[in-house]
Amino acid sequence: SCIHDGDEIPKLFETQRFDAVVLDLMLPNRSGMYWLKWMRQYHSYLPVIIISSKVGENDRLQGLKAGARDYVVKPFHEAELLIRLENILQKSPRHNRQFSVDLGNIRLELQKNRIFKNGVEIKLTVIEVNILKLLYINAGATLSRDDISQQIRGTKCQALDRSIDIHINRLRKKMEDEPSKPVFIQTVRSKGYSFRLPETAF
Repeated sequence: SCIHDGDEIPKLFETQRFDAVVLDLMLPNRSGMYWLKWMRQYHSYLPVIIISSKVGENDRLQGLKAGARDYVVKPFHEAELLIRLENILQKSPRHNRQFSVDLGNIRLELQKNRIFKNGVEIKLTVIEVNILKLLYINAGATLSRDDISQQIRGTKCQALDRSIDIHINRLRKKMEDEPSKPVFIQTVRSKGYSFRLPETAF
């Protein structure tokens, strides 16, 4: 499959399975680097090759550090890309490093779909995990209900659909010490939701 707008990626992943992704950094709307981080959270075992016209060493290092398996500079020969893909697929492990983030009394192990509060694992539903991942990789930014629905379900919210709010409220009850005064998942009036990382997390 080939798409030209990264915003189509969540819907595509809902309907198809992939062995690898070739990702151009120059995409409309959100950049390829954003979608690389998105795939590292939601499809952590999927190998990604970046293609880009950016030739700087820092650009390449940034892409590899963000989780890309390879970085190919344009222009390139198709045969070279195919060889790189074949090598990656042959060596691709079915596991990946698992990262955890400590946020006060909360530990996020999002690539394992786990979260702990005061050392005790909290059970989350699949959609709660996916919403939390999305909020986390966009920490500090405000996401509307449509943003969340589109990237989680591949479709925008319907009129009067308050299901995202319901899931957010459930997440708060599980994560927050005082759900009515949330520390992590904050409401941005008339705009949506934002995930706040405590200063100690940086």
